[in-house]
Amino acid sequence: MTGISWQDLTERCQKRRTAAIPTRWRIPPLKLDETIRSTTRPIELLPRLLSYNELQITALGAAELAAKIRNNELSCIQVTEAFCHQAAVAQQLTNCLTEIFFIEALEQARQLDEVLRTTGKPIGPLHGVPVSIKDHIDIKGQHTTAGYVSFARRPLRDDDAQLVEILRKAGAVMYCKTNNSQCMMAVETVNNIYGRTVNPWNTKFGPGGSSGGEGALLAMHGSPLGVGTDRDGSIRIPAAYCGLYAFRPSAKRVPLRASECAMSGQESIVAVAGPLAHNVDDMELFFQVNSDAKPWLTEPLLRMPWTSQMDQMQHQKLRVGVMLWDEVVMPHPYITRVIGEVAKKLRTSGHEVIDFKAYKHKRAWDDILLPLYFTDGGRDIKQTLLAGNEPILPSVKRLLDDATVRERRYHEIWKLNLERDDYRAQYLGKWAETANSTSSGEPIDVLVCPVSPVQGMPQSVRPWWGYCAQWNMLDYPSGVIPAGRVLETDAYPPDYEPANELDRENMNLYDKGLYHDLPVAIQVVAPTHEDERLMGAMNIIDKVVNG
Repeated sequence: MTGISWQDLTERCQKRRTAAIPTRWRIPPLKLDETIRSTTRPIELLPRLLSYNELQITALGAAELAAKIRNNELSCIQVTEAFCHQAAVAQQLTNCLTEIFFIEALEQARQLDEVLRTTGKPIGPLHGVPVSIKDHIDIKGQHTTAGYVSFARRPLRDDDAQLVEILRKAGAVMYCKTNNSQCMMAVETVNNIYGRTVNPWNTKFGPGGSSGGEGALLAMHGSPLGVGTDRDGSIRIPAAYCGLYAFRPSAKRVPLRASECAMSGQESIVAVAGPLAHNVDDMELFFQVNSDAKPWLTEPLLRMPWTSQMDQMQHQKLRVGVMLWDEVVMPHPYITRVIGEVAKKLRTSGHEVIDFKAYKHKRAWDDILLPLYFTDGGRDIKQTLLAGNEPILPSVKRLLDDATVRERRYHEIWKLNLERDDYRAQYLGKWAETANSTSSGEPIDVLVCPVSPVQGMPQSVRPWWGYCAQWNMLDYPSGVIPAGRVLETDAYPPDYEPANELDRENMNLYDKGLYHDLPVAIQVVAPTHEDERLMGAMNIIDKVVNG
């Protein structure tokens, strides 16, 4: 395919994807067009397009599915077929998938059923559970485009990424890959090969990025457990915009070898892989499966087995810091309201809640974080686009056109890395100082803050994404919990004056009619390597907030 134009290549890729959907699951073109035009909320169409039994199966999370398969209440083939059908519907309504391999998945499910029938034992804790994978992670026999035309010209992958291999050995069924954004540093999901993914809660918005295909697919219950990656919020923002749970682990705890992207080898701000899910238990299961495989034996990762703290923490009273805003961009009023409600519920439940003041987030972004994201001035991204002779998309262009983004010499990068480490030390100091405000004299366990200053955005808008990227720079594990909905009564105070131009732009995005009834999420953060403690705290907070 080296001699064809990027437009022709795109057409071939999209036709191949459509052909991979079984005829019985394709919505006729006229009905599809009518269906899409009938609502801006595809999530509400599912009962009209799937059977009751399928909806019952796809309402279950990964751990529940695995248990029902082990107990012979469901078969692997039943589960896989239900999720493949629902994923096919999700694709047609939201454009969330890239590679579709349902036939291979159904054959794998049959084999897993035979194993369970003949041995009476599952091959692992995910036996028969479908798991979706972000496009830029390799799956054997599939394309990996990472949203780049030049990558789409490459041959099929010969091997699974280590993480995919780990999940397969635990019994997971691979059945699809999900869309990501061009360059994977934009907070939306669109590229020149597979097009734009829309948000199932409101198609006028995107699902966030860059793991937005995962966000849309899980929101449509086309997957019980998805794998995304995160260097700047790319797991957490789609989860928040789509009403899901998610977890960004500390670096070097989950393998990411055999994932294709531009800027590979950039280590100043490290990318990580993590789960998007429908509950906290399934995220815990993901990390336990990863840990049990001991990936540090074959990849230079931290030798840190996952030591669950869910049980021992379940009755603990937490010390929770609350950061309503980062003193750069005030979140939309529905976000500040929901965080306030969460804080009140935690206090009522006996947990200690104190205010946490942001520490120089804007300076960290301008002087350290953004320069470290693009130490080559965006050259690798631009060269990768040029290799495919494809146009740069508006949101990516605006990002790379930022005056801070420029190519830097080695000594400049070294200096930036030192400044990053100094800032990390300062932030640890600020975290430790919270001990002065708690009744026990101990620092806060976790911090609750916004995921983003918005819960969705129109096409090609570049929002402030410091609420997530801040923790990438500090390498703090951070998770997302859905915590409410946008109400008609949510509004800025009449006398609100924006703090700066970024804040003004964010305020001007707010439209009550457009945002009404979207899901609202919170972010929960802990210091680096306190992943298990964060998961335990998220479990407690989730029960307080969501019952």
